Amino acid sequence: MAALDPGGRTARTSRKRAVARRLTAIVLAVGVSAALPPVSGSAAGLPQEPKDLKKEYAELKARSEKLSKEYRGELVSLEEAKKAAERAGADAAKTDREYDAARQSVAQLASSTYMTGRLDMIPMISSAEPGAAVHDAAVIEHISRNNGRRIQNLQALTAKAEQSHETAKKKLADVEKEIEDLESQRTRVKKLLAKYKPEVTKAPVSGGGRPDGVSGAKSPIVGNSMTARMRTVLLEVDGKFGPFPTIGCARPGDPQDHGSGTACDFMESTGGKMPSASAQAHGDSVAQYVIDNASRLGIKYVIWKQRIYDMRGSGGWRQMEDRGSITQNHFDHVHVSVL
Repeated sequence: MAALDPGGRTARTSRKRAVARRLTAIVLAVGVSAALPPVSGSAAGLPQEPKDLKKEYAELKARSEKLSKEYRGELVSLEEAKKAAERAGADAAKTDREYDAARQSVAQLASSTYMTGRLDMIPMISSAEPGAAVHDAAVIEHISRNNGRRIQNLQALTAKAEQSHETAKKKLADVEKEIEDLESQRTRVKKLLAKYKPEVTKAPVSGGGRPDGVSGAKSPIVGNSMTARMRTVLLEVDGKFGPFPTIGCARPGDPQDHGSGTACDFMESTGGKMPSASAQAHGDSVAQYVIDNASRLGIKYVIWKQRIYDMRGSGGWRQMEDRGSITQNHFDHVHVSVL
């Protein structure tokens, strides 16, 4: 009907609306662009940091591997720190990808709006009036609302990315601190390792589950195969603090100390349950006794209550990462490893 309008009022009105929509789109595009967080690598430095973190981690990993060879393996606290750093680095990289994808989406939307004077949802058609465009005010409100959500999501991802990188940096700092502590003890550890030479695992001659059938043994042994040094520690601890519900030692196929016959777990409870207050106090006494006699017994480290005391470090308990269960976190047993 617009062509039949002698005054061309309908056509002029349509042109005015088209211009208004274009101006609205341009204003919106400028607003979206202005609201975007800085691109990765400007303020937050997101593209550069992953490379730096990877390089730093590679250097620390090389130092840690050297220490593991020198210090007779299984530097548990260092390995825990390395795993935490790896997880933090992976999380930071994942967040960066999410951030880049979200920012690109919003940037493309703003660019498209500016160039075409419209957004994908223009014109919007009302379900109640299939043939008519929604009023400009409703369209603008809808665009603003949806774009606002996109920008808010992008801003949230920016904050998340920055936090992920801070966490990754902190975890790497923990690794470096652990390495520096171990390296500072090199002279003392060399003397310790020279005193306690590596031993070969020996199976029990007899005993039906008890260490070599020694008279006075109190606790059932699971995996009754270990080095002479580990058996000496087992007999002394069991003789002083036993009986334990179970003492678990050799685990065939274990890549760490349980597999080499140089570790035993002195259980304070069974079934994966948290020990009672009395049993925990008993475990405290066991752990402290082993630590106090570490030099005489050739102890490498003790783990108890999600903490590790490594004789190759500068001393003291170190908190460990959460492994997910009472048993994995060593709340129900005292783990003892020997050199």
